[in-house]
Amino acid sequence: MISVSNLSCGYDKTVLNALSFSCGENLAVLGPNGIGKSTLAKALCGLLPYEGEILINGRPLETYSSGERAKTITYIPPKLTSFDAYITVEEFVLMGRYPHKPALSGYTEEDRQRVAALLRESGLEPGHAVTALSSGQQQLLLIAQALLQESSIILFDEPTANLDPKHAHDFYRALKKLPRQTQKVVITHDLHFAKALGYPLLFLHEEGLRLYREPKAFFTPENLESCYGVAFRPDAESPEVAYD
Repeated sequence: MISVSNLSCGYDKTVLNALSFSCGENLAVLGPNGIGKSTLAKALCGLLPYEGEILINGRPLETYSSGERAKTITYIPPKLTSFDAYITVEEFVLMGRYPHKPALSGYTEEDRQRVAALLRESGLEPGHAVTALSSGQQQLLLIAQALLQESSIILFDEPTANLDPKHAHDFYRALKKLPRQTQKVVITHDLHFAKALGYPLLFLHEEGLRLYREPKAFFTPENLESCYGVAFRPDAESPEVAYD
């Protein structure tokens, strides 16, 4: 459960100003470029300072220790960044258990067996270097690590931005396999992908936000034109910009 009240945050200047919303279910977040979608994601995960209130599962975010926060909410960035050129797929996924590992102890055999099972399911080779993976494989790797971390909320920031149609479809299928009790928040520019997910939808705009509990209300040509300032084809099954 995420609840935000009068949230303001940014970097050198305020990007988001006095936003308020709450959602206890899966959520898709859309909006034009530069509106603050990634800024919102990082604030929700405690990666940016903010003003206002963020409640995660009814508790103020600032009261979570770093370990508690890691067990509660996971942030998956648009692109995997590894500072170790030699880290393997198995080693990377295993780090998802770090918040659950007692201090000064190693990973358990159960942890390693769970990693092996996740990698078999995702088709990733344990011994491959993370830096040698394709963009699609890296997204599957991030999902595997998030599953092992077992947080109650997983936040995906532009997960399909660098994926070809096949890998985007693979990611969609992997997302659908996540446990139902895990709250998924997906930030995306891909209207087709957002519509396929069927999640309640948060649209960020210059004046604030609009929350659509019923996503069908968002995906009408009239509403899409109002949101994006460009015409959409009224007869298209999926959102389609009218380029002519």
